[in-house]
Amino acid sequence: MKSSNQVNNVEDSIRAINSLMKPEMQESSEENTGLLVKQNEVLGKYKIEFAYTAYNEEKYGFDNPGYLKVYKNNKVIFSDTFLGEHELYFFNLDNRVDNNLFFTLNWGKEACDYQQTSRFYCITADDKVHKLGDHWAASNGDGYSSRSFEHFYKQNPQDNSSQLLVIESLFFHEHDKKDVSDTIVYTLKENKFETNRLSSHLKSDN
Repeated sequence: MKSSNQVNNVEDSIRAINSLMKPEMQESSEENTGLLVKQNEVLGKYKIEFAYTAYNEEKYGFDNPGYLKVYKNNKVIFSDTFLGEHELYFFNLDNRVDNNLFFTLNWGKEACDYQQTSRFYCITADDKVHKLGDHWAASNGDGYSSRSFEHFYKQNPQDNSSQLLVIESLFFHEHDKKDVSDTIVYTLKENKFETNRLSSHLKSDN
């Protein structure tokens, strides 16, 4: 039987090792396992399923692999993969144009110097699922600048086509630089979306 001093020495050694480890290495396996649990959301007659397939920030960094599937009548009609980090969550966006179903899958951490990413999707009346763009928001830890985005729906009066507009903005809180923004237009034409970036001030990858 180990003495109490031996037990204390072992516990102290474990604490010392843990104190030297990177924060992501200290994440409990239970927390990581929780991120692998399938989540399901219902959107009209569709079921949205998503989860990480593996999660280890020491191995993958902020690019942990995950997937999203859309079901109708228990059959997969669409699947997608992504690379993300931290908790996954789903937003059902307001449906303003032609009853198209817009939603986003989101990942990232709401903290300084971390990005929060939203991937936009649309399900059209013909049961097709369209992956649009990834848009992200973040704030510098020193409070110097912040990046964000907003989305809007509109009907193009020229050809009555449906449009989703995403406006990406970069704000400088010290006002020593001019704020900049870009507008990205997703237009639904003949059952597919066309993407048009009206400017490239932010040099986005979309």
